[in-house]
Amino acid sequence: MPRDVIELDLEEEADALGDRLDELAEAELDGELESSQARRLAGDVQQQMWALEEALEEHPDATWSIREFTPGEKAELTGLIRRTKEQAERTGQDDVESALDNYWAAAGLVDAPFLEDVDASDLHERIMAVRDKPNPYLVQWLADRVTEENTLGNGKRSSYAERLAAKQQDRSDEPSSAKPS
Repeated sequence: MPRDVIELDLEEEADALGDRLDELAEAELDGELESSQARRLAGDVQQQMWALEEALEEHPDATWSIREFTPGEKAELTGLIRRTKEQAERTGQDDVESALDNYWAAAGLVDAPFLEDVDASDLHERIMAVRDKPNPYLVQWLADRVTEENTLGNGKRSSYAERLAAKQQDRSDEPSSAKPS
């Protein structure tokens, strides 16, 4: 059974990436991130933001949408990724991350301007369209968004990251010594 379709507003998504850049700048200034780490993370976010802006300029009225996978689609995608990694190992290729972004983005993509001439029900055709047509940073962003939509989280229980942050906050609130100041 197909999952719900999530319409993407690229303008809002680009703004969210801009907000992420602000967060990274704050984290660097506050010493939470080393400068080199912050700049590396910011570089990826910035490239994705610019790719979204480019897509908006090229296709201002386009519909962009993604969805969660069905169990069968996830199984098909997992098998395809496993075979790709095995083939890469046999041929001595050590970087398959870009190919994996193509697979992940294509699997979750429902509608985008570069899918107009593609049989959207055929995963391999979508992969070829994603591989050949859009900006690579747009593909990376799409893969990230598809990952978000396919990551479980119901908000009822805290994630590991939330629990870790809470523990760190608790420790920072504790007095540093038993002596009164």
